[in-house]
Amino acid sequence: MYIAYSEKNDDPMFRTFMYMTLLHFFIAVSALIYLEKLLSITNALSQSTIENIKQSYAPWVALISGILCLTYISYFRKSLDDYAAIFSGWNAANKYIKIWMLIVLPFLILFLSINIYIMLFGGRILGRQVTGLSF
Repeated sequence: MYIAYSEKNDDPMFRTFMYMTLLHFFIAVSALIYLEKLLSITNALSQSTIENIKQSYAPWVALISGILCLTYISYFRKSLDDYAAIFSGWNAANKYIKIWMLIVLPFLILFLSINIYIMLFGGRILGRQVTGLSF
């Protein structure tokens, strides 16, 4: 990501921060969807309690601020020169990971999480009810 954005004279640190935040957000939202379904299946929380939590702003503010803090702490403790030294030349990761793979990754995570959810819990697809695994 750093090399791709620096070649286009774009701020690589800001764009990388946005990309990594997007990835973390996709993963967290997918995990929350699974957690909500598991809590309702096991009757750990009542459906009204789950709806009250979803409609409240506090969990969403905590999730977004937590993701922003995690991304900032994880990727911005090093200086720009440290990242330039890491990604210059023929680093092993640069040989195998292409830019198109980084572009496709968030969509792949979203697509796979939806498919796994439907396989586990079922749902309605193209007007037909699909049954998942029975719990």
